[in-house]
This record gives sequence, C-alpha cells and structure tokens, in this order.
Amino acid sequence: MTPTQQSASAPSYWRSIVLWPAFPALLLFVIAFAIDAALNPNLLSVNGLIGFGSSNLPLVVASLGQAILLIGRTIDLSIGATISLVNVVAVSLFTAGFGMEVALPLATLVGVAFGALNALLVVYLRINALLATFAVSFVAGGLALRVQSAPGGSIPFELVMWMMDSYAGVPVALALMLAAAVAIVAIKRSTFMLRLYAVGGDDAKAFASGIQVTRVRTIAYLLSGLFTGLAGLATTLAIGSGDPLIGEAYTLQSIAAPVIGGVAILGGSGDPLGAIFGALFLVVTSELLLGFGVSPFYQQFIVGIIILTGLGGVVVLQRVLAAWRARGAAASRRRILEVAP
Repeated sequence: MTPTQQSASAPSYWRSIVLWPAFPALLLFVIAFAIDAALNPNLLSVNGLIGFGSSNLPLVVASLGQAILLIGRTIDLSIGATISLVNVVAVSLFTAGFGMEVALPLATLVGVAFGALNALLVVYLRINALLATFAVSFVAGGLALRVQSAPGGSIPFELVMWMMDSYAGVPVALALMLAAAVAIVAIKRSTFMLRLYAVGGDDAKAFASGIQVTRVRTIAYLLSGLFTGLAGLATTLAIGSGDPLIGEAYTLQSIAAPVIGGVAILGGSGDPLGAIFGALFLVVTSELLLGFGVSPFYQQFIVGIIILTGLGGVVVLQRVLAAWRARGAAASRRRILEVAP
C-alpha cells in the first residue's frame, strides 16, 4: 500500500468507527467511567475491577440476550424473574448435594426452558410478546418463591472465590465479560444473525425471500434463554447465595441497555455489542450517584432521568450519523458517475 493509499484509508477507518451504531454508547460509558475513576481511584485497582466486573456481569450477559430479541423485533419481559429462578434453583441443587458439574448445567437449562416457553407462546401461538412474556414473568417469579421463599442458602465457597479471583492481573469476571463479547461477535457473523436482521426489519419480506421466520425467532428466544441462564449463574457466583427477588431490576435495565447501545427497539438494526456498553453505562451512572453522596431515595429517579437523557442523546446522535452516512453514500455515487464512461 502506498503512503497516499494509507493516508486515505486512515480517515475511512476512523469514520467507520464513528459511524458504528454502538459508538455513542461506548463514548457515554468511557466518559462516565473516567469520571467514576477520578472520584474513586481504587476502581482501577485489581480489587476494584474484580468488584466492578462481578457485580455487573449479570446485567451485561442478560442485556446481550435481550439485544438478540430486539433485533428480531420481539422482546422478553420475563428475564429478571427467570434470573431469580435460575439463582435459587442453582443454590437448591447445591444444597441438595449435587456437584457443580450437575448443578450449573441444570440451572442454566432453566433459562433455556423459559426461552422455549416464550417461543411457544409468542412465535407459535402468536400471543403478543409483551403480554406473553409479562405473564411468564409471574410464572418464573412464583416458581422462584416456591423453590426458596426467602434469601438464604449458599454455594460452594471455592466457586465464590473463583469469581472473585484474578489471573495475571485480569479479574475472572472481566475475562468472562470478554468471553461473552467474543461469543456475541461469533453469533453476529453467523447466517442466523443475517436472517434475524432481515426478520426484524420486515418479517413479511423475509418470509417472501425464503427465510423461515418462525424458526429464526425460535432460535432467538432459545439463545436469549441461554444468556439469561448464564446471567443467573453469574448472579449466583457473585452473591454466593439464593434470593428469589434478586433479578427484579434486570428486566427493564436489560431493555434500556441495548437501546442505549444503538439497537433499534423496532428491530432490524444495531449491533448487539452495544448492549455491553449500554449496560456498563447504566451501572457506572449508579455508582457515580453513590460517589456524589446522593440519597438512595433519589437515586432511582436520577438514574431514570439519566437513562432518558442517554436514550435521547443516542437517538439524536444516531440521526446525525445516519445523515452523515447518507451524504457519504451520495458523494460516493457522484464520484462513480463522474468516472463512468
């Protein structure tokens, strides 16, 4: 490559980054994290990063599952309750004497099973996704309370210590977060994801082009259920015990995170990786409020305002970037016409 070609490719590279749908959420997270680190220097220590990673891993993983569904123009309001159910099931299995090679997979399968239940109701019985998954949330929540009516129980101590450990200075929780990112990148490059984008954009056109819409959305719910089950396990390893209400906050946060991350709530566009940055932005803003000494009575209100502001800012920025893309495409077409014989 000649120096002239290199200089021409550099602006194109940075332009592609700025036009990335997840870029606004990444920018918001970096700014919020920098402020948080300035207020709390211990955040950048190994122990600080261990606490940050272990407490936020469940939301990150759950948000990835929700992002897959949003891209396919559907949704799951039962994610929080299912996380609670996975948590208490895992603790109950350990209490019953099962080893981790049995307890962890079985608990994860609970999330997949509820993903299958949602698929049955939404995809095959064609019940409205909001109504169906909202009803399923009561089923999962009720089962969680039936399995364990109050917080308690415990898991093997070595599992908790493993989650709180680090290798070569890298916290296990952050390594698992990176693994989740790698997994979603692999899924994004699959044929399934291309079909899911088509289904989310216009399911009628996707069906007319030969895509099996029912199958694609079923796989989306099963994948989301798998991520939900893994989020439940991450919660269990982080707290070391069972709580039938632990997942309540995750439902709405798992929706807000992908939307902040650039995933269109009406489906068909966005990068699921943005859900990671959106989730981290949400949790960092909550930590900032603690750093500023804001009373817990006002924190939820202020976080709600920040979420609305973040959503509005992302929407405005995405429109600006869309106009930028359109101008760039128009300029490219003009150049092609100018050199055409």
